[in-house]
Amino acid sequence: MAKILFITSRFPYPLNKGDKLRVYYQLKYLAEENDVHLIAINEKQITDKDFNAILSFCKTVNVLVLPIYKRVFQLFLTLFKRIPLQVAFYYDGKLNHEINKIINNINPDFIHCHLIRTTEYVRNIKETHKSLDFMDAFGKGMEKRQKTEQNIFKRFLYSYEKKMLYSYEAKVFEFMDNFCIISSQDKDSIISPMASKIKIVPNGVDFEMFYPRTEPKIYDLLFMGNLSYPPNIDAVLFLSNEILPIVKKSKPNIKLLIAGIGASNKVKQLQSENIILIENFDDISDSIAMSRLMLAPMRLSIGLQNKILQAMAMKTPCIVSSLSNNAIKAPNKIAILEANTPQEFSECIIELLNDENKASTLGNAGYAFVKQHYSWSKQNELLTDLILNRN
Repeated sequence: MAKILFITSRFPYPLNKGDKLRVYYQLKYLAEENDVHLIAINEKQITDKDFNAILSFCKTVNVLVLPIYKRVFQLFLTLFKRIPLQVAFYYDGKLNHEINKIINNINPDFIHCHLIRTTEYVRNIKETHKSLDFMDAFGKGMEKRQKTEQNIFKRFLYSYEKKMLYSYEAKVFEFMDNFCIISSQDKDSIISPMASKIKIVPNGVDFEMFYPRTEPKIYDLLFMGNLSYPPNIDAVLFLSNEILPIVKKSKPNIKLLIAGIGASNKVKQLQSENIILIENFDDISDSIAMSRLMLAPMRLSIGLQNKILQAMAMKTPCIVSSLSNNAIKAPNKIAILEANTPQEFSECIIELLNDENKASTLGNAGYAFVKQHYSWSKQNELLTDLILNRN
């Protein structure tokens, strides 16, 4: 059995964010045939329940707390280090020393870093094979945010961070060995002559948690996700302020459910007779089960949208932006509907709500597609080969 050290920038439980979801299922799969050790940098202490959920399959679990005040201090040092804010926010010299002590004690055969946020901690380790999961192309994501930001100060900050991220994403090829990313769309956004080395390892779906259910549909439309994440906030505002008013002209009683965690004030202010906000579902699949259609009108997103895969696994018809489907590559008008403008979204919504047979056919095709292409076991076989350096 290989000894694999997995380093993450967030403790991967509970499963309420996309990066946690990816890490959790990767760890669980790797631990079936390897000794897996986890180092998780976290903003605060975690509960025994959450800790034990990961320790149940990991050989050792080390949670290193990096509180917010220390993270903010690191940002002031960034100008001297010439690293992105995204990386500096998760780096601390004392933690670096502690992580190296853990590495020496474990003496792993392989080290795997999740996100560029963690790579500074292993930058100077030469004797151990190291792999990196970019997951998303952060530089491209920051560029999208910069282009749409109205605040001058934020736009300047995003411009600076975009340049630093693009530079750092190219720099990691000098001190890491193997690389993966979540989609071809993200791979194409890494600006480096070495980007061809990156392997595509998508996410999967837990089909035991997300499966077709027959509960009564309480809501017509659903948007779900981390509601403090800027691309999700943008999508919710786009949906509520530009798409929904058009739909209401023909369906005045339309009900939109916004489900997720950490709703920003901008999202909370959207609540009305037509828009219902529910945070912290015990089981997020319940929100899908009680909704007729799933919407993902993403305009700034990078990566792969887990919410779309999960809805498809439950036979819920999905209407998504082209940007969202670029990563998933579901056949448009067969397994999914693509829309980009408010008018296109509203037409697709009204069409499916008025035609149950068409909605059912789309949902069934989406289910078949995701079952064929997005199992965790299939994706994690690719990851195992990458980490263990098997060609």
